[in-house]
Amino acid sequence: MSTTHTPQAPDVANTQEMVVIHRIFRRGFPQLADLIRRTAPGDVRRAAPIGEHAEFVLDGLHNHHATEDENIWPRLLERVAPGADLIGRMEAQHHVVAEHIEQARLLLPKWKAAPDAASGAELADTLHRLGEALGRHLDEEEAEILPLIRTHITGAEWREFGKRAFDKFPDSAKLIALGQMLEVADPREAAMFFGTLPVPVRLIWRLAGRRRYARYIRRVRGRDGR
Repeated sequence: MSTTHTPQAPDVANTQEMVVIHRIFRRGFPQLADLIRRTAPGDVRRAAPIGEHAEFVLDGLHNHHATEDENIWPRLLERVAPGADLIGRMEAQHHVVAEHIEQARLLLPKWKAAPDAASGAELADTLHRLGEALGRHLDEEEAEILPLIRTHITGAEWREFGKRAFDKFPDSAKLIALGQMLEVADPREAAMFFGTLPVPVRLIWRLAGRRRYARYIRRVRGRDGR
């Protein structure tokens, strides 16, 4: 199949949203590993919000990759040649990351229930390995896949991809997801992204969401804010 050019493709600013989302995961897993290592043995109260946030970030990554598997890879395989080797590599990297996610999910309940040095080290090491594997994947995805998306995925398809990924969050977690994205974005990125949100969502964020996220992330990071 010959390479085709899809009209009305998203521009660089649109796909920059993907880079910002990736930034959440690039920063999130090292931060979680550090928080877990610094949790005192037996401090169940401290472990609770850290563990809940770890579950949130793991779920977010799983949902992000599942949406790519369902919506991005099939379209690129259909429209881009040669492309099968690259997409196959992306799918294989997703599989490796998924194995680390599942391992972390197996370890989390034990650590949350009875945090100690051994269980904390095992969980933190797993999150560290996950972050390393994910980082290699994201580097290649940003270098090789985003240029293809800008050329071969329409603006409408890209917006639908974002909506489907966001809709995978339960309603109770959507403001937290929005807070994470706005936190890691630079001012230009934040303004660009916030400007695309529906007016009711922007209003809810300004009236309640911003404060709710600030309380949530303070509980996760503790007194020193790290």
